[in-house]
Amino acid sequence: MYKSQMTNQERDSRSKLKPIISYREFINGSLSVRKLKCGKLNCKCAKTNYRHICLYLTRTKNGKFEQLFIPKEKEELVRRWVNNYRNIHELLEKISSIYWDKIKRKTD
Repeated sequence: MYKSQMTNQERDSRSKLKPIISYREFINGSLSVRKLKCGKLNCKCAKTNYRHICLYLTRTKNGKFEQLFIPKEKEELVRRWVNNYRNIHELLEKISSIYWDKIKRKTD
């Protein structure tokens, strides 16, 4: 489709989508913060109610739940990747809605 045939909203969404897909990393998943015992006998979590705060990346693939522990030094990076994916999904939904409306108008 030519740009001249697109609505302003579609052109805008596509122009925002292209650099994210082309030049940024993205990952589908949700971040889950958990408080856990580490299992070390000499740790304060073994002797008190203290729990370590841990971040996990989770997803469902082929009907199965998967999770990955995210080390502290990777948290910011993974958060950015998840956010990029969400932005991509949001922009694709906007574009899809435009085409949904086009088909709906033609069949009414």
